[in-house]
Amino acid sequence: MYKCLKCGKEFADMPKDQVRCPYCAYRVVLKARSEVTKKIKAR
Repeated sequence: MYKCLKCGKEFADMPKDQVRCPYCAYRVVLKARSEVTKKIKAR
């Protein structure tokens, strides 16, 4: 999942040759983080 910084819409597919939002053509896109948190045991 990717999220556009300008319009805020989320989308799954993005062409590999160009990085832009399919809705507003803005070129700054974030990869959405998963909501699952990982717990790591400290040593």
